[in-house]
Amino acid sequence: MGIAYLYRITRIRMKTLAVILFVSVLVAFKEEPSAYRAPIKYIYLTFDDGPLQGSENIDSVVLAEQLKISVFLVGEHAEESKKLQSYYGMYERNPYVESYNHSFTHAHNKYQQFYSNPLNVVNDVEKNESSLNLRYKIVRLPGRNMWRVGNKKRDDGVSGKAAADSLAARGFKLFGWDIEWQHHDQDGTPVQTVQQMAKAINARLAAGSTLTKDHIVILVHDEMFQKKWEESELKQLIDTLRRNDHYVFEHIRFYPPGN
Repeated sequence: MGIAYLYRITRIRMKTLAVILFVSVLVAFKEEPSAYRAPIKYIYLTFDDGPLQGSENIDSVVLAEQLKISVFLVGEHAEESKKLQSYYGMYERNPYVESYNHSFTHAHNKYQQFYSNPLNVVNDVEKNESSLNLRYKIVRLPGRNMWRVGNKKRDDGVSGKAAADSLAARGFKLFGWDIEWQHHDQDGTPVQTVQQMAKAINARLAAGSTLTKDHIVILVHDEMFQKKWEESELKQLIDTLRRNDHYVFEHIRFYPPGN
């Protein structure tokens, strides 16, 4: 009877261990793949040419939504009027906004002439840095989609390469963009609908067809958003993108410098 008893106890213990092992494997099987199924994808919303009419609405949207954005500012615009100067002040006080350099003059929209003298470009950018007390040596060149970030380098095939290299040699990071929300020149209203932009952003991230996989830099302009917060296409786009739990909005200075 003693041997039979020990045999039964041993079988029970073995069955118990087998059940525990099976449950452990099942839990691991369920939990581990979820970490790889949907990687985090980073969105960098960048706004050019401010402060302008529309900057105040962008400020109110991101403050209400508690959303990180990056603004590339033009010094001459900030000095143009007290109203635009106040919009610049709004950006500076907003904890979700980081301000970067878009040159002091914006080349007065005469790009070929502007980039024909790289030293003047450097001086213009450094003047903007000083006049706006910009904290980060991060630049977007006016009228150019050029990159100098870590080992990433890309030119858009037009003038400005020498100026970009000169700025990079002085410690500036230069950012272009992966996708642009275009606007009509006459009134600044967006060309693409919110749904078209969201679809394009989703497609680019899914395909990995951005400069850096799982990171997308979106270019928009301040003058596009002259509607109040509740009516803003910007708010609608943010709400649409935020439905994806794997999208994270971040400031451009955290963009990865490697491949």
